[in-house]
Amino acid sequence: MSVNKKSFGISRVRSALLIIFSFGLFFTACKENSTEFTLGEKYIESQTNLTLIDTFSVSLSTVIQDTLVTSGTGSMLIGNYSDAVFGKVTCSSYSQIGIPDNSGSIDNDDVYDSLSLVISYNKYFYGDTTGSQKISVHQLTEKIKLDDNDVITSGTEFNCDAEPIGSIIYTPQPNNTIDTLTIRISDRIGLDLFDKLKSKSEFIADDESFINYFHGLVLKADDSYEGSIIGFSAADLKLVLYTSRYEETDVEEINYEFPLNNSVKQFNNIKHDFSSTQLNSLVEQRSEQSSDKTEGHSFLQGGVGLFVKVKFPTLPEIFLKERGTIMKAQLLLAPLKGSYDSFDLPTDLILYKSDKLNQRTYAHSTSTLNVDELYHEETNYTFDITSYLTNEFADNYIDPGQGLLIMLPNDEHHKTLERLILDSKNQNTKLKIYYLSY
Repeated sequence: MSVNKKSFGISRVRSALLIIFSFGLFFTACKENSTEFTLGEKYIESQTNLTLIDTFSVSLSTVIQDTLVTSGTGSMLIGNYSDAVFGKVTCSSYSQIGIPDNSGSIDNDDVYDSLSLVISYNKYFYGDTTGSQKISVHQLTEKIKLDDNDVITSGTEFNCDAEPIGSIIYTPQPNNTIDTLTIRISDRIGLDLFDKLKSKSEFIADDESFINYFHGLVLKADDSYEGSIIGFSAADLKLVLYTSRYEETDVEEINYEFPLNNSVKQFNNIKHDFSSTQLNSLVEQRSEQSSDKTEGHSFLQGGVGLFVKVKFPTLPEIFLKERGTIMKAQLLLAPLKGSYDSFDLPTDLILYKSDKLNQRTYAHSTSTLNVDELYHEETNYTFDITSYLTNEFADNYIDPGQGLLIMLPNDEHHKTLERLILDSKNQNTKLKIYYLSY
């Protein structure tokens, strides 16, 4: 089970020199971050061997999160995307709005022009943006409420009018210099808000009164327009009421902006359909789907809540080796070759310790992405799991139900649909342990 084995002489002086020299050569040759090791007298006094072990099996599986918080992310996700690997994803965005800062400045003679919803691209997109998309705007018939944990999760929906108050068919241009999208809203709504402003209605007195009257909006994607999911800036969302004021021969245009109110209550409803994919059996977080059932592949995706669980079934065999200590341990995970031709690899991944129910406990390390630009054969994510294994070995027992969870950083996990397919059969998916026996 051992490779790259180095033996040192029995002489104390010679042994110490060889150990120090060998560590220097070993870690320099591997081009890894330098690590300072302290070799105590108990190592020097006995015959000492440094061994690189990379034959322990690495088991991967896919887990789906039961609930995923999508409120307060600052990003509105709207659209549809479907493929044979991850299935179909549909995103809608909910928000509530407040009253204009200048609501008290309207005159009785002012004239209503129109009402529009204005949203701004935040440069995020998922899928193919060359096709047309359709957004429908619906008025909520109930107020947005936080759950008992003061958040809102991706599966939450609030009732709304079936008939949209506005819609637009557009071709997404998330990186265009013109970064806003304007959706014309029904004059029925516009005239109602205009009259409320003119009459200084009690419903316009403050934000709370207005939200009790006008509960909010949901922006929905049309199922008949598939191709991409587009990100918009929640902070820039606003209903704009356009009016005109006539004074003799002059015309003054005056706008009243109803801005986003309470960013914590802005959230994305994200639906997924795995029915036509290998992920169809994923239902609840406590159940994991082994890569053995998915051609050796495991799947990670933000927004939907997919993450990868890693276990080391044969790791207890290390207790059969001679007495020693782990000097360094690395986990290498290889993405499926060709799976990132159309979708970029995530730059960063986070590794968490996991319990038997696939709940993450605490973070252990972040990844380093190594990209083989020339041959695309050696691309992998590398994690330093030295502290994790050292703690696991402390009581000479490894719980087979525990493992590690790999997921996107929180910011991306909750507000993007970034994706990754890991290949358990790739030779670059492995555990490397540098073991010092004595």
